[in-house]
Amino acid sequence: PFLCPLYFSYFCTNNGIMQIVRDITTTVAPTAEVVTLVEAKNYLRVDYNEDDDLIEALINTAQTRLEQYAGVAMTPRTLKVVAYVDSFIELPYVPTNIISKVEYWDNATWVEMQIGGYEILGETTKKIYMTSIYQNEFRFTYTCGYTTTPQTMKTALLKMVSDLYEYRESSVEATKPSANLMTAYE
Repeated sequence: PFLCPLYFSYFCTNNGIMQIVRDITTTVAPTAEVVTLVEAKNYLRVDYNEDDDLIEALINTAQTRLEQYAGVAMTPRTLKVVAYVDSFIELPYVPTNIISKVEYWDNATWVEMQIGGYEILGETTKKIYMTSIYQNEFRFTYTCGYTTTPQTMKTALLKMVSDLYEYRESSVEATKPSANLMTAYE
């Protein structure tokens, strides 16, 4: 299936089955840091404190951008996703850890479904097949994210922070992506 990486607005399979993700809400926010301020300053070779607030903001921005682009949660969190589903959905943001609740909209309220009304396939990227209700609005509550962020993701985050820091006062990023930015997305 194709997944729109920047917005999670919808994804569609070759056989015409469509899922429209309408809302993603973080119900339990991440508490772990992927990259600390000290790590970022070391990577940037910044040895003064005047830009600390800026660098922290760039870390958060870079993490959000990379997570949205790749559909990956770099740190653990709990999400609530509302989506229109024909028959199955691959939940946004992997790795998917625990799916705690699946609900459907009955035109008046959210009704919790029991296992048997749906099946879960996969380990890291879980796909939920609806077996009793089709073509409806569903709400999924689940935890996702790495407990230990892979080093490749940390490096990508540092590369993006470097790019955002280096070009913070120019429009270069919008017109010509740098090598750091391209390798971060790769």
